Amino acid sequence: MIRHWPSGLLAGFVVFGVLLASSATAADAAADSSDTKSAQGNAPADTSQTRQGFGYDNVVEQAKARAAKPYSAPSQIPKFLQEFDFAQLDQISYKADRALWHDAGLGFESMFYHPGSYYTHPVKMHLVNEHGVGEFRFDKNRFQYPNPELRDRIPEDLGYAGFKLLHELETEGKLDEVLSFLGASYFRALGAGEHYGLSARGLAINTGGESGEEFPAFVSFWLVEPEKNSETITAYALLDSPSVAGAYRFEVTPGDATQTRVEATLFTRKPIGKLGVAPLTSMFMWGENSLTRLDDYRPEAHDSDGLLISATNGEWLWRPLYNPQKLSMNQFSANNVRGFGLMQRDRNFDHYQDLDYQYEKRPSAWITPEGDWGDGHLELVQIPSDSEVNDNMALYWVPKDPVEAGQRLHYAYNIQWSSKLAGPDSLAHASASRIGRAAVVPGQPRDTLRVAIEFVGGELEGLTEPGSVQPRVNAMRDATINNIEAVRNPHTGGWRLTFLVPTDSLDSPLELRAFLAGPEGGALTQTWSYALSP
Repeated sequence: MIRHWPSGLLAGFVVFGVLLASSATAADAAADSSDTKSAQGNAPADTSQTRQGFGYDNVVEQAKARAAKPYSAPSQIPKFLQEFDFAQLDQISYKADRALWHDAGLGFESMFYHPGSYYTHPVKMHLVNEHGVGEFRFDKNRFQYPNPELRDRIPEDLGYAGFKLLHELETEGKLDEVLSFLGASYFRALGAGEHYGLSARGLAINTGGESGEEFPAFVSFWLVEPEKNSETITAYALLDSPSVAGAYRFEVTPGDATQTRVEATLFTRKPIGKLGVAPLTSMFMWGENSLTRLDDYRPEAHDSDGLLISATNGEWLWRPLYNPQKLSMNQFSANNVRGFGLMQRDRNFDHYQDLDYQYEKRPSAWITPEGDWGDGHLELVQIPSDSEVNDNMALYWVPKDPVEAGQRLHYAYNIQWSSKLAGPDSLAHASASRIGRAAVVPGQPRDTLRVAIEFVGGELEGLTEPGSVQPRVNAMRDATINNIEAVRNPHTGGWRLTFLVPTDSLDSPLELRAFLAGPEGGALTQTWSYALSP
């Protein structure tokens, strides 16, 4: 999965800051005024109206009508723009002083992406304000082109590839980028002090399937002009693909932990083999649990280091990510799941040593479903990769019941983008998972792996006496696990759990689970889960 982001210079690794711009001309200012006043029209009333008379139900009706018709692929941009590489596309910059709502004192501004390279079809942009709703048309005057010749080749009606939202996060009076929509149904957000990392998607269809993955795309957006001093902004989106059309509502509340509430109403055109709800995509190249890695000076390189699940039975399960040698797909029971996400727990610069990508500042994305999603499972897809440019991790929830043609489905959930840990404060969490070849000793098989898990936090840190903490390790099938030991680690203030696993007889991944218990047998930690490869 290629990262669907032009960078802030390379594939999305640098934060999209406020772009430098030349001064606006009188013609530019006139165009701004025209854009705002052209947002007018008569939309039917609905029960979720905004103050402008246009709301989510209007988009739902459009999705329903669209699904009743055969799928039509979106129009494509001119060939010469499709042949751009990221470096060429980066030379086209949006003028900061042409941002939507610039200097309007609304607390939010929006900038728009220029099509090109991977972003081969434009999306329709609409503005909803006190005049009503209308199309927000493409305007070359909003962009700075590297030369007049390229500018002259750009069609007047080209359209935008996506948009970004800006809001004050860290410094009073300074607007930072907080959310970006670009490429298919991809979007991602930032909390204060963070750099872009993992992405969310509107929907995933048949990911990892033999027939090939289908990529639904947002084809239209409606930006609702916020009230003055509002801390939340709303956007609607229309999604389309050969299998489904859908209406989306996004309510974005920036902050130390930026919240994006997502509501989706889907209408299926045909049966879907695997529907992935609330999908996340990320990158993991190597970490402390990697037995092999590229010849690189950096100890670790990843946007996320683990999957976290809050199950209905009260268990919190942590699954460290790894870069497999061949495609890995794992399912986790998630009936009426309470929460899940891809997390970046390691926040120590020394563990990355990367001044450019700053992996320690990548946000985690924690998803909290609304209502009862019913029976289903979470699926974690890990794809072999040798490049940090590619997203090779995917996570989504899959409903148990088959998805048939002609269905109407509804899901709502909140995504928290932040550097904060998820989970109850009383439970310790795994801060590091180290795996390596064990030193050969007499009587020990030569092919033996040593696993060392660092647990920190919660009530565990108040326990210091030997025997006050009991290790619990088990395998999902018959396997020999030796030398199980839990010792206090004075350097972390927590406890280290270690054990040995002979791998000479392994012919397939071995599922392991481990946690630390108190004297009475109750769990002191989240459950550590791992698939140990042969």
